[in-house]
Amino acid sequence: MSSKPLVKEDDAEREKRRASAKKHKTTQDVEKNKERRKNLERQALEERRAQARREGKPEEDSPVEDNDDDDDDEDDDSKGMAAHLDRILQFPPQAGVS
Repeated sequence: MSSKPLVKEDDAEREKRRASAKKHKTTQDVEKNKERRKNLERQALEERRAQARREGKPEEDSPVEDNDDDDDDEDDDSKGMAAHLDRILQFPPQAGVS
């Protein structure tokens, strides 16, 4: 009679391992999907930039990626402002042209 409880315990351990493996695979799939989405966004941005270059329009800035570091918030703002000023200097508004 002592062998029967071991079989149930082995089944329980096997089920725990399966559940753990499934959870691990799901986590990996989520990470892969995040990476794919990021790559697609990067490709779309590059395509828009290439299109803008062909049409002679100013290029878009890269989207600000959230790195969960709140200390850089001021730096992000100043970088955005610097990029904006660079665009103004690169393509100044033309007065009197409609």
